[in-house]
Amino acid sequence: AFNPDLILLSTGFDASRGDVGNARHFAGGRERMGLDLEPEDYAWSTQKIMEVADICCHGRVVSVLEGGYGKTPAPITRSSNVTAGSDDQHLDKTVFTECAIRHLQALIDPTDAEKRFSSSDT
Repeated sequence: AFNPDLILLSTGFDASRGDVGNARHFAGGRERMGLDLEPEDYAWSTQKIMEVADICCHGRVVSVLEGGYGKTPAPITRSSNVTAGSDDQHLDKTVFTECAIRHLQALIDPTDAEKRFSSSDT
């Protein structure tokens, strides 16, 4: 029977929408997107795992945050004055950050995570 002393989570944020790690790359530069998870998906799944942890192991959960690289920035045109290697060339980590925040908030307070982020807040 399932009766762990604690639950271990290995949360990969590279499955989030737009993340460069969330695609399968093919020869010729083609790619197919992957899971495209939203911040709400991370909050929901964490909330459900916390519910199971409350039942079987007194809420004991260890979460390791991993993956998540960011979104490729828009291509730079010749007319712009941005040089290669400047800050504008770095990956956009906005979605990754939002997914991580929602996951962590669901760990802290799983019953309140979705109330704080209702669709009226977005």
